[in-house]
Amino acid sequence: MTPASTCVPSRSHRCSATFGVAPDVRWSRLGDQDCIRLSGFDPHGRVRVQPATTHARTLTATAGSLTSEGRDLCFVPKFAFVEGTTYRVEIDGETVGLLTRPRPQRQRTTEVTAIYPSAPQVPRNLLRLYVAFSAPMSEGGLGVGHVRILADSGAELTGALLPLERELWDAEHRRMTVLLDPARIKRGLIANRQISYPLHTGSAFSLVVAEDWRDATGAMLCGPAERRFVVGDDERRRVDPEQWELSAPGLETRDPLRVNFDRPLDHALVIRCLRVLDPHGRRVDGEGCVGVAEGSWQFTPSRPWCNGLHLLRVDPVLEDLAGNSVARVFDRDLSASEDDPSIGEATRPFWPR
Repeated sequence: MTPASTCVPSRSHRCSATFGVAPDVRWSRLGDQDCIRLSGFDPHGRVRVQPATTHARTLTATAGSLTSEGRDLCFVPKFAFVEGTTYRVEIDGETVGLLTRPRPQRQRTTEVTAIYPSAPQVPRNLLRLYVAFSAPMSEGGLGVGHVRILADSGAELTGALLPLERELWDAEHRRMTVLLDPARIKRGLIANRQISYPLHTGSAFSLVVAEDWRDATGAMLCGPAERRFVVGDDERRRVDPEQWELSAPGLETRDPLRVNFDRPLDHALVIRCLRVLDPHGRRVDGEGCVGVAEGSWQFTPSRPWCNGLHLLRVDPVLEDLAGNSVARVFDRDLSASEDDPSIGEATRPFWPR
């Protein structure tokens, strides 16, 4: 089966006339991988592949690598081409071809499993959100409007999200980071002074995920997803583990260590920034779990707690919803000494009772 394609003639200086090959852009294979093959073009040109759309957002380039095979150039994507999607192929900014992948009918099995924060209220200077899926996804969620921020009226909050050349995914391509434009959040920057914050205290908004976003196999999502938030005041304090409430576990039990934060923290960072050390400084094996609304964390050890002083160690990169970390305040007031950056990990001691 050959996907439909339309080639746009390139300028003569891009054609490799010495090769005697007519300019051509087509679907092909390179070894055991699908690729886009370019024949008859200048091999030194900058090749860019991206989903073709009339959507007003900045488009995200498709991640991949360019390989020479004989006189041809082959673009191999990092993640599979999405069936039913039309791709624009550019050389040095000039469109040289449009290729559309066929779209067979596939059973829908992938769904949105979570949208973070899960807290119902977020600060006006909220920095990021996350969308988690049950299976690996295709790229292009932001570029073609599959992820949007809407006001309660249903109108899109134009320019709220930071346009990125590449979307931010975890290693498994199952969690995407959605960034609000930090230039509109940091006080004193031109965008903040002229356009103001993406969000407004006292208002509400929703992060909406469209069901026509396709997973890595080309199937649409099982359904749309949405989470609504109310916007509160700014959060401009450094994250201070000394303000947390620790509930020590029972000695020689596998009861969990419970930690209540003083505010909601970043879900992804809580998972990787907290660890427990035994009296000998060794890491305690066990399972950590983020609590409701990212306001708490508990750790259940693999073996019963031993006697002695234990430490909860906190990586200084741990952040709250506004990007303030243990090490520094995201939007620092240079005149406030308490906002000066700090270094090193923070710890909280506890004794199993």
